Amino acid sequence: MCLPARENSVTDFDSLLAANDPERRAAALFAPAALRARLYALYAFYHEIAQIPDKVSEPVIGEMRLAWAREAVSDLFSDPPKVRRHDIYEALSELREAPGAPDQAGLAGLVEARAADLGEGPFPTREDRRDYVDRTSGALMQIAARMLKPDLDLGGEPGVAITAAGRLWGFVGLLRAFAPLVQAGRPPFSADELAGADLSEADLAAGRKPDAAKAALSGLLTEARDAAGMLTRTRSALPADVFPALGYVSLARGYLKSAQGLEDPYREQIERAPFGQNARLTWASLTGRV
Repeated sequence: MCLPARENSVTDFDSLLAANDPERRAAALFAPAALRARLYALYAFYHEIAQIPDKVSEPVIGEMRLAWAREAVSDLFSDPPKVRRHDIYEALSELREAPGAPDQAGLAGLVEARAADLGEGPFPTREDRRDYVDRTSGALMQIAARMLKPDLDLGGEPGVAITAAGRLWGFVGLLRAFAPLVQAGRPPFSADELAGADLSEADLAAGRKPDAAKAALSGLLTEARDAAGMLTRTRSALPADVFPALGYVSLARGYLKSAQGLEDPYREQIERAPFGQNARLTWASLTGRV
């Protein structure tokens, strides 16, 4: 039998997400309390592994931390289960038997996807960038949606819509994180986009050629717009039950519009006012127009 997440953990996760993942938290607030607690546990886990590359000074240390997370996930599904003394893994263990709970492959896949963040340099190809987004943002949305609606058909139209939503949010996330990604040596370009704009990694690191950087972003902007178009065409297939798991994607078009108006991507930030975000989320929840 699945035990409810402990109240103090939920409170801690709420604070964690409010500070580090406010859009996902805001959408999760539309879920009933029990389901919201499950989403919070999943998102806290996702944040924990996503921040590893930015918290380590050497890739080998990041690899060790990801290996620890991978083993902790494996332990959750051993027979009998072994639970690490860590709030996040304790919370994940408590929802293991819940309908639609993430399985070992799903959680381990999220960990594996973060190994790409330990390297440096651009994505080898645009397909590699799309695969990265599918394995991070997209996979998280699929897991979260299944937690809210266990019988969701990810192989049909709802799955197509969630893939589009995951790509839209993932591409917009890369755009929003442009400056810190560049400083970390992980520019969100493909190698051919850099070459086509006559832009080197040294130029990026030094903040040179802002016009060229803006031109190089055109491919990422196009992919984001394509994902937005696909989501618009397929969103009617999404049941209302899954809104708390992906409703935050309704904010992506605002970020995308802001990104299209950038003059200097090194120095300009892509942000929206919190009030506007809350109003947009409320409207999307009422209309289903994510």
